[in-house]
Amino acid sequence: MDLQRLEQVLNAHGEPAYRAAQVWEWTARGAAGYGEMTNLPVALRGSLEEEVPFSSLELAAQAESGDGTIKVLFRTHDGRPVEAVLMRYRDGRRTICVSSQSGCPLTCTFCATGSMQFGRNLTASEILDQALHFRRIEPIDHCVFMGMGEPMLNLDHVLGAARRLRDVGITPRRTTISTVGWLPALTRFVDEVTEPFRLAFSLHAPEDALRSQLMPVNERYPLADVLAECERYFALRRRKVFVEYVML
Repeated sequence: MDLQRLEQVLNAHGEPAYRAAQVWEWTARGAAGYGEMTNLPVALRGSLEEEVPFSSLELAAQAESGDGTIKVLFRTHDGRPVEAVLMRYRDGRRTICVSSQSGCPLTCTFCATGSMQFGRNLTASEILDQALHFRRIEPIDHCVFMGMGEPMLNLDHVLGAARRLRDVGITPRRTTISTVGWLPALTRFVDEVTEPFRLAFSLHAPEDALRSQLMPVNERYPLADVLAECERYFALRRRKVFVEYVML
């Protein structure tokens, strides 16, 4: 749901300020549409149906594996592809993996997203709508920003979405934001973000020569510089940095 558009439409209709909070509360709890929002006037529900699409994403395809994992392909209003995944675990966890960009400009050699054309950054609402799609299926409790794109290249919208995930059922401590080591935004994250989001570093090689072959971003921001920032994050926030490593 485009939350900015929602507020604009509600204001245009002269609705009280609390209406936006009511709509968001229903949406975050997994409502399937405006028709379920029984504390909104019937006429307003009809107006919202016409003026504010319930999702900013269109469902293009959905597939479920034998272990219950669900993979979804969305399209944005301008036709950009976006992928997201729901992972179901035996211990009861329901983890979603969401995208922050359509495509990715960083061209890591082992990543399918890196081989496709970069589209654009996603808005906070487009990121949230990935989560809300799965919330309408069942309750969810963990989120990883490890789908399409580099979250640190879209940090403001990633944080905007992550801060609303609490209402969907995912606390900051169960929200992981991954990075290949995009240093300017990582520095901002270390300095500015006070919520206990988990930080994950995509390493994939132990030294610069091999890492630069696999991940061109390493030429711009070498491993030692990124690791120094991760160490500064631990020193400043006393929070662990998780390491991601694909065995190639």
